[in-house]
Amino acid sequence: MCRRRQACPVVLLVLLAGCASAGTETTAAPASSPTTSPPPFTTAAAASTTWVRTFAGPDYGAFFDLTLTEEGDILAVGSTNHLHVPPYSGDALFVKLTLEGETLWERTWGGDGYEQAFGVEPTGEGGYHVLGETDSYGAGDRDFFLLEITGDGTEAWRQTYGRAGREWPYGMLPLADGDILIYGFTESPTEGTRNQYALRVGPDGEVVWELVGEGPGEELILDALETADGGLVLAAAAEEDAKLVRLDADGNVQWEKRYQLTGWQYASQIAPTDDGGFLLAGFSMSAGPPQQADTWLARCSSTGELEWETSFGDPAFDDYATSLIRLSDGTYLIGAIANGILLSRVDEDGRLLWRRSLVGQTVHGAMALAELEDGGYLVAGLIQLVNGRSYDAFLLRTDPEGAVEE
Repeated sequence: MCRRRQACPVVLLVLLAGCASAGTETTAAPASSPTTSPPPFTTAAAASTTWVRTFAGPDYGAFFDLTLTEEGDILAVGSTNHLHVPPYSGDALFVKLTLEGETLWERTWGGDGYEQAFGVEPTGEGGYHVLGETDSYGAGDRDFFLLEITGDGTEAWRQTYGRAGREWPYGMLPLADGDILIYGFTESPTEGTRNQYALRVGPDGEVVWELVGEGPGEELILDALETADGGLVLAAAAEEDAKLVRLDADGNVQWEKRYQLTGWQYASQIAPTDDGGFLLAGFSMSAGPPQQADTWLARCSSTGELEWETSFGDPAFDDYATSLIRLSDGTYLIGAIANGILLSRVDEDGRLLWRRSLVGQTVHGAMALAELEDGGYLVAGLIQLVNGRSYDAFLLRTDPEGAVEE
């Protein structure tokens, strides 16, 4: 089972606007790296095992990640923050479901302030590690929290990480030796600058090492992967450019590559390629006017050299990649913010194999993906209700072609 968690919540709230038209697309795009146009919409059949579940109302806000449990069920995590207006309030949300979409239990976790869960990983011992943000606990304005919960969603222990200012987590990565990488940004309480922030922690949450960026401009760590030799590659945003940072297992920087291209490139997701390189996904935005956001892909070598970059999308609307997984056949599935639930499948050369826009024309964010053994996919995310001020959560299961029953 392959999966990938959400892209940056800060940026997605800005970009939740009119996006790609609803429908279903199939066909292949050219193999070249220049911008490719989306193929025409067609219709695809769906298996009877597909379903869509919406979690609506004041107790639900979003799902940001999901995982399969040891029993073969689904655990989705997110937030109860339904109304996204000050003063912000809400708890981390955990929902366990069957593969048929039936809810087994729901749990919330938090204090008097504001909590959201952005990542979940099995511990290997029947429980789960959950990463999120908190302003109820910790040292500063907002901090990372790492929580271990039991198989029934009960807290086993928690740790917080942060400084006097604000820390915002974007994700977590389980490592081969049992450690966990957690990452995002730290913000100075006096200057307001945002810098890279990452910690390697043990299975019990104890800090192994801490990485704090010190660059003059804004840099955020958005995603990460572990290499075969135990090193780490961080996908970062450096102001309006995409950036890769290679670390050794001890957190020492080995190299950095910043991709200064025309307009704005935002690499919110990273996945490995067969030759040891990396595929990046996110969005590109022209300088405008008008400013247009399209799904952006780039392939880099194992040393971070940019091999090609391309973008695709509806010319009339924004769309923005928020999740990326490598599939068992070596192709990739991309989830996006768009009108409807937008899924795109591409190969290692950036060829667009098909696109699907599911479930109506309201704005959705596909924040987490998983491939199932039967070839279908799980998609979790959020639904924008009122101009970025109100949200519901959704979870769905598609067939192997990325379609759902009407």
